[in-house]
Amino acid sequence: MNDRDRLDEPATGKPKPLWKRVFRVALPIVLLVGCWFAFQTSGDDLRATHQRLGWIAPIVTVPLHAVIAAAPVPSDVIVIANGGLYSYPFAVFLGWLGWFLGSTLEFLTIRLLIGVESAADARQKMPTWLSRFPAGSPWFLVLGRQIPGVGAHLTAGVAAAGGVSFQRYLFWTALAIVPGAVLLSAIGAHLLGSA
Repeated sequence: MNDRDRLDEPATGKPKPLWKRVFRVALPIVLLVGCWFAFQTSGDDLRATHQRLGWIAPIVTVPLHAVIAAAPVPSDVIVIANGGLYSYPFAVFLGWLGWFLGSTLEFLTIRLLIGVESAADARQKMPTWLSRFPAGSPWFLVLGRQIPGVGAHLTAGVAAAGGVSFQRYLFWTALAIVPGAVLLSAIGAHLLGSA
């Protein structure tokens, strides 16, 4: 075997599973479509979609909210619209669920794209400046998410790249999403005249 053949072999000696290769190609496309849709959508569009779909509207809007939340664009308009379209507790739940699914999707996407499997693996792959963030700290995962506009993406990216366990990330993210869902749903209920 010559040197060129050795360079062409995968480092681990076995090819990546098909689902990982498909996921790496498909996910950025889905996120780009989500970005495009977010820029095309307004609160009136969501209201019209709700009226057209009736009781199955959440089955459509929650996955859409998740994809938009995972993309680097604000998805707050969906939570605000939910506040005006549904009863307050249900609107809070839908906003929370959309953000939770979006955060999960974003975390898994980043982890898959950079190939981090554990905290030790992360220390080898992360730049030094990024390793200074307390990626697994509850304070970082909860309070970092509250930064308007970038908090959700910052915490997902640093946690995924920092080797934070999936279960730990999900637990603290589930708690961190509650205040935003409560507040924005209340704003939507007040602004859109439905309580």
